[in-house]
Amino acid sequence: MSAKVELLVPEGRARTLPILPAPRLGELKGKVIGFMPNGKPNADLLLSRLANLMQKKYGLGEARTRAKPRSTGPAAFIEELANECQGVVNGIGD
Repeated sequence: MSAKVELLVPEGRARTLPILPAPRLGELKGKVIGFMPNGKPNADLLLSRLANLMQKKYGLGEARTRAKPRSTGPAAFIEELANECQGVVNGIGD
Protein backbone atom coordinates (compact mmCIF):
# COMPACT_ATOMS: atom_id res chain seq x y z
CA MET A 1 0.00 0.00 0.00
CA SER A 2 1.41 3.41 -0.94
CA ALA A 3 0.30 6.80 0.34
CA LYS A 4 0.35 9.92 -1.75
CA VAL A 5 1.51 13.15 -0.10
CA GLU A 6 0.76 16.49 -1.68
CA LEU A 7 3.41 19.08 -1.01
CA LEU A 8 2.32 22.71 -1.07
CA VAL A 9 4.99 25.35 -1.44
CA PRO A 10 3.75 28.71 -0.11
CA GLU A 11 6.00 30.83 -2.27
CA GLY A 12 4.31 33.77 -3.81
CA ARG A 13 5.45 36.61 -5.92
CA ALA A 14 4.88 40.04 -4.46
CA ARG A 15 3.78 42.54 -7.02
CA THR A 16 5.15 45.99 -6.44
CA LEU A 17 3.75 49.17 -7.83
CA PRO A 18 5.60 52.47 -7.80
CA ILE A 19 4.10 55.00 -5.44
CA LEU A 20 4.96 58.60 -6.06
CA PRO A 21 5.13 60.98 -3.11
CA ALA A 22 2.49 63.68 -2.89
CA PRO A 23 3.49 66.95 -4.53
CA ARG A 24 5.02 69.45 -2.12
CA LEU A 25 2.92 72.43 -1.10
CA GLY A 26 5.71 74.97 -1.34
CA GLU A 27 5.08 77.86 1.02
CA LEU A 28 2.65 77.07 3.87
CA LYS A 29 1.66 80.67 4.60
CA GLY A 30 -2.11 81.07 4.29
CA LYS A 31 -2.72 77.38 3.54
CA VAL A 32 -5.44 75.33 5.24
CA ILE A 33 -3.87 72.18 6.67
CA GLY A 34 -5.81 69.28 8.13
CA PHE A 35 -4.57 67.27 11.09
CA MET A 36 -5.94 63.77 11.57
CA PRO A 37 -5.10 61.98 14.82
CA ASN A 38 -5.79 58.26 14.58
CA GLY A 39 -7.36 57.66 17.99
CA LYS A 40 -4.26 56.32 19.71
CA PRO A 41 -3.16 57.83 23.02
CA ASN A 42 -1.35 61.16 22.62
CA ALA A 43 -1.91 61.44 18.85
CA ASP A 44 -4.26 64.38 19.43
CA LEU A 45 -1.72 66.06 21.72
CA LEU A 46 1.13 65.55 19.25
CA LEU A 47 -0.82 66.95 16.29
CA SER A 48 -2.26 69.83 18.30
CA ARG A 49 1.25 70.92 19.25
CA LEU A 50 2.44 70.45 15.69
CA ALA A 51 -0.46 72.56 14.36
CA ASN A 52 0.36 75.37 16.84
CA LEU A 53 4.04 75.23 15.94
CA MET A 54 3.29 75.32 12.20
CA GLN A 55 0.90 78.25 12.63
CA LYS A 56 3.54 80.26 14.49
CA LYS A 57 6.50 79.29 12.32
CA TYR A 58 4.91 79.10 8.85
CA GLY A 59 1.76 81.24 9.16
CA LEU A 60 -0.83 78.62 8.29
CA GLY A 61 -4.15 80.12 7.28
CA GLU A 62 -6.05 77.56 9.29
CA ALA A 63 -5.50 74.22 11.04
CA ARG A 64 -8.46 71.85 10.92
CA THR A 65 -8.54 68.72 13.06
CA ARG A 66 -10.71 65.67 12.37
CA ALA A 67 -10.04 62.64 14.55
CA LYS A 68 -10.59 59.02 13.68
CA PRO A 69 -12.59 57.25 16.39
CA ARG A 70 -10.29 54.20 16.33
CA SER A 71 -6.83 53.59 14.94
CA THR A 72 -7.98 50.48 13.05
CA GLY A 73 -11.12 51.86 11.47
CA PRO A 74 -11.39 53.84 8.26
CA ALA A 75 -11.69 57.61 8.27
CA ALA A 76 -15.12 58.11 6.71
CA PHE A 77 -14.44 61.84 6.39
CA ILE A 78 -11.09 61.60 4.54
CA GLU A 79 -12.42 62.79 1.16
CA GLU A 80 -14.16 65.75 2.79
CA LEU A 81 -11.01 66.71 4.69
CA ALA A 82 -8.90 66.38 1.54
CA ASN A 83 -11.29 68.68 -0.34
CA GLU A 84 -11.26 71.30 2.45
CA CYS A 85 -7.48 71.43 2.90
CA GLN A 86 -4.40 71.96 0.79
CA GLY A 87 -2.59 69.29 2.84
CA VAL A 88 -3.30 66.76 5.58
CA VAL A 89 -1.01 65.49 8.36
CA ASN A 90 -1.96 62.01 9.49
CA GLY A 91 -0.44 61.19 12.85
CA ILE A 92 -0.15 58.35 15.29
CA GLY A 93 0.46 58.30 19.01
CA ASP A 94 1.53 55.98 21.83
